[in-house]
Amino acid sequence: MTAGLPAEDGPVLPALAHLVAGYLNTAPEALPADANLVHLGLGSLEVMRLVGRLRKAKIPAEVRDLAAQPTLAQWTRYLLGLSPAEDIAASLS
Repeated sequence: MTAGLPAEDGPVLPALAHLVAGYLNTAPEALPADANLVHLGLGSLEVMRLVGRLRKAKIPAEVRDLAAQPTLAQWTRYLLGLSPAEDIAASLS
């Protein structure tokens, strides 16, 4: 499991890690929670895809907010400020 976040962050971090790992063609376990995803190869198109997916689930994420803090840990905290963990995780799976 990706390290770096407390257990109360529930299913969001693993769901994000799984989705981003697919974009990067790597294993979710290979993505540290505090790694800069842009430096690992995540591009703006993938961020836009992620935001589109979240918006379809009525989660009002913004590309600029994710781009400003491109780590799984920061994205998890940001998304948990927008919606319940279960809704976020469901939209990502």
